Amino acid sequence: MPVKRRYPPNRQLAWERLQRGWSYEELCERIRRSMRGSGETDTGLTANTVRRWETGERWPDPRYRKHLVTIFGKPASELGLLTPDELAMRPVGEVVREIRRLLNMIADQVEGMDRATFLRGLLGVGVLGPLIGDGSGHRSPEPRGKVDPDTAEAYARVVDQQAALYWTAPPGEIFQASVAHTRLGLGLLRTAPAGPVRETLAHAAARSALLSGRTAFFDLDDPGSAARLFKIALAATKECGDHPLASAVLAHAAFVPGFAGEHSSAFGLLEAAFAHAWHGVGPLTRAWLHCVASEIAARCGRPKECMRHIDRADRAVDGRGEDPGWLDFFDTARLDGFAGYSALIAGQHQEAARRLRRALDGLGPNGGKQRSVLLADLAAAHAPTDPDQAAALLGRAVDALEERWYAVGRDRVSGVLRTLPSGAATKALGERLDELDRRAPLPGLAAEALPG
Repeated sequence: MPVKRRYPPNRQLAWERLQRGWSYEELCERIRRSMRGSGETDTGLTANTVRRWETGERWPDPRYRKHLVTIFGKPASELGLLTPDELAMRPVGEVVREIRRLLNMIADQVEGMDRATFLRGLLGVGVLGPLIGDGSGHRSPEPRGKVDPDTAEAYARVVDQQAALYWTAPPGEIFQASVAHTRLGLGLLRTAPAGPVRETLAHAAARSALLSGRTAFFDLDDPGSAARLFKIALAATKECGDHPLASAVLAHAAFVPGFAGEHSSAFGLLEAAFAHAWHGVGPLTRAWLHCVASEIAARCGRPKECMRHIDRADRAVDGRGEDPGWLDFFDTARLDGFAGYSALIAGQHQEAARRLRRALDGLGPNGGKQRSVLLADLAAAHAPTDPDQAAALLGRAVDALEERWYAVGRDRVSGVLRTLPSGAATKALGERLDELDRRAPLPGLAAEALPG
């Protein structure tokens, strides 16, 4: 017989725990440690008690609530630890000060975006909206009406269509369209009622921000804008309570420090991604998480670690579960691509060539961008023993870039080209690459298109 829930699920507490990659047991141990440091006796707190706080089966006792505030470094209101009656009894001055603090904290993430709209939309302040100005002392206008289910569904359908266009549309144009749609979603969230409508809208806004961030990072070579958009996407996943989507956003965010060689920062985000995955993801999602970990480990100079994650990805892909429909950026062919790159970094050139050829054979209709990456990696696998074949493969990679521009593919081609002996073939490839660079979207285009 299912347990009757006495309280609503505490998504705020759950998300704060998961963003740090902590298990129930780890949070439980941190509370015990905090209690011992305060001279309090152990009261028999267990990981299951922490789980029940998050599911709404129990409410944290005051002796635990004060330690949660200390451990997370956040006020009780941001951890979902105040009842509606307690929230209503807070002094107005305290509420305003907290809202202002949140606005200042979030300004660094959105850089010029309408902070009041963003905060109302993603933190759900609802009736406190009139208290929030635009930072200049003026109050924001009252909302004209609430979002209805048809509007939320229509917004979500546009996100689906833009995600499909990503594979073939010019990256600069799809970015500007998707980031404008993200901004629209944040505005609609301002008046979306609690419940299914708000969750539908928040889920779609998270996917829109994720698409914008992916385009900024992989296509437009703008990691700064990508990082800000991933933060917006992550905040929206908290509104809709979607663990697989939160996991995907965190893993994408890990690419930013990972490509910069910042192993600790990248794997901190991945730990949080895997923590969300414990709440249920499909086999392809879990395999993709390990593939992301493998590429980041490879870029951070840890070949053994990257191969361990590929082994786990190969095992995970045969597991059970259902993957979400929005997971259109990963399949078994892309798994082979990640595996080939990892083998290449580990110096296993024959294994790299085998997996990369299989990846090329398995690319579907949306594989145009990935083709340039795979061909460049395959060229790198042949470069030590057959430079001519490597140059021929790079020529095919440049062909793919001419058909579908992809900043990551361009960087891979350029990197391999520098390792080949000088000659007429490599000179011609360099000239073609220079011409592509002149026609490509300029770095920083994403930042210019951000709202502000």
